[in-house]
Amino acid sequence: MFKSFGRLLAFMWALFSYFMVKLVEFVTRGRIKPKVWVGAVNPGAMSQVDLIELSLQNLKAKKTRTMITVGGMTIGIAAIVFLVSLGYGLQQLVVTRVARLEEMRQADIIPPAGGKLKIDDTTLSSLKNISEMSVALPLISAVGRVSYQNSVSDVAVYGVTADYLKQSAIKPVYGKIFDSNNLTMTVQLGEVAGVSTGDNLSNIKVGDQIRDVDYTITPGVWMRVREEPDAKSKIMGYTRRMEGVASGIEVWGGSYVSSEKVGETGVDSLGEPVDRWIAAKVPLWILSQCDVSNVDCVEGKYLQQKDQDDTQIQEVGFIAEIGMRVEESVSIKETKVLGVTSDQTNGSLPQVEIASESGKAQTVATKTIPLSAEATLQAVVNRALLSVLGIKENEAIGKQFEASFIVVGNLLAEGENKIESVPAQYKIVGVIPDNKTPMFYVPFIDLRSLGVTNYSQVKMVVAQANDLQKTRRQVEAMGYITRSVADTVAQINSLFGTARTILALLGFMALAVAALGMFNTLTVSLMERTREVGLMKAMGMKSSEVQELFLSESLIMGLCGGIFGLILGFLMGKALGIILSLFSVFKGMGLVDVSFIPFSFVLVIVALSLIIGIVTGIYPAKRATKISALNALRYE
Repeated sequence: MFKSFGRLLAFMWALFSYFMVKLVEFVTRGRIKPKVWVGAVNPGAMSQVDLIELSLQNLKAKKTRTMITVGGMTIGIAAIVFLVSLGYGLQQLVVTRVARLEEMRQADIIPPAGGKLKIDDTTLSSLKNISEMSVALPLISAVGRVSYQNSVSDVAVYGVTADYLKQSAIKPVYGKIFDSNNLTMTVQLGEVAGVSTGDNLSNIKVGDQIRDVDYTITPGVWMRVREEPDAKSKIMGYTRRMEGVASGIEVWGGSYVSSEKVGETGVDSLGEPVDRWIAAKVPLWILSQCDVSNVDCVEGKYLQQKDQDDTQIQEVGFIAEIGMRVEESVSIKETKVLGVTSDQTNGSLPQVEIASESGKAQTVATKTIPLSAEATLQAVVNRALLSVLGIKENEAIGKQFEASFIVVGNLLAEGENKIESVPAQYKIVGVIPDNKTPMFYVPFIDLRSLGVTNYSQVKMVVAQANDLQKTRRQVEAMGYITRSVADTVAQINSLFGTARTILALLGFMALAVAALGMFNTLTVSLMERTREVGLMKAMGMKSSEVQELFLSESLIMGLCGGIFGLILGFLMGKALGIILSLFSVFKGMGLVDVSFIPFSFVLVIVALSLIIGIVTGIYPAKRATKISALNALRYE
């Protein structure tokens, strides 16, 4: 064998350089003579290019034997390349059908089943504070009652933003997706907590009652409770959001207009500004520094006001209509639950179970409210819904259907059982190709305006795919559950990794037979060339050079077998892909490519070919060095 590893590397570099020179000369038809390192490792020794050319001459002298040996190596390598490329190709094909590249940066966040942990605005703020998080897009799932041409159907409806649809790669086959990305309702002049009023009210005075209302204070907000509906009145204490929806009476009171005049409602008959207040019986706290370990202390600065019986005081006071949601009290009717949302997911969307009209349904209290004035009344429907409605795909854009939404379960504030919207006309703006389950998308703000405080799930998107697992662990540490198509891809990769190993072992059997054939060829060649070896030694060739000569022959055959095997294996894979594509195109599934060879695998095959060439040539080369020149000349 070579005296040192460095000498082996030098020889392999010379072999590579030699073939590159010949390739350039072939392409340029000899017009260019590139320079190549042709020196010997030791002064006075044969140059390595001379050894390579001599090896090639010896291989040409036995063309048939050389072709059979290289052919065996080619078939063995081609078998490995073909089988492993099928493994890589099928893996790539399945992964591309299962997930897009963008989905490897996405995960769905859902609350744990049966737990008290919810996804709300506070959760969204916490998610956006994660450094690797690009966007967090909420989704609301509900039941939609669709009416079209005297036909009524209950289907799933999802409130999402335009960005959610874009991140989900939902592309309409007709029309387009809606443009709304609003997550919250805006408060404009003449509106307080979502209630619209006139601009210049007259013939009213402070203390006049307006209506009975239900109100919900924003979580985390403390409200001043005053003795009179006036910002200058004495503060009785502070109150905050309690469980459920509180009731009170809306009254006219003094103005609490900010510098931006947000909340101004009008003026009374004397020209003084007036605003809306709520008169209600509420629990009271006082503003006082306190120990948070005290159960009566909240946030270290609000202490419960208690009477002589050690019970928290509740008094009727007046609260300004800021930092809360206010709705007119409505009559409660008994009705059936049309559907409930499930924590189980179907694909990337939460499942909405529609109750059967003939089955036994749970009876709960229902509150009916109109959609917000900010609702866009646009819908992106799937083919399955169009089939139910009896609308043709190419005629769907611009058509309208009547829809009302039923929100139940954990999406509402505590104390709320079910909310149903007043039916509204929705315009179809896009049609998506899904034809499995009837459903449609509406802008997020449309469902949010029904009093939804919690969300069904959130789609998170990270900047880099490598950050997904880290970010998921952070989210799961908050108590939520995450699901991603990356999990499915990991399982697919693991499955095909095992399959490639099995296929590679099958290919190695053919390669082992080819390696034995090359070993046999080199051994027989040595016996036939005993006199030649003796003559070369008698002419002054050193034993090490004789050894390099035989090793160079085995390296050349191994390298050629590897290169030809790569080409043959690649062509076999592409040929199989073409055959399968003929069937897939006929069935309308497009072209199918079941073969893929990564560049790293090409390098592995080349290295394997050289290793086989070295291993099979060691024994004949070693024996050649031990042949005596005198005995070899006598050999017959």
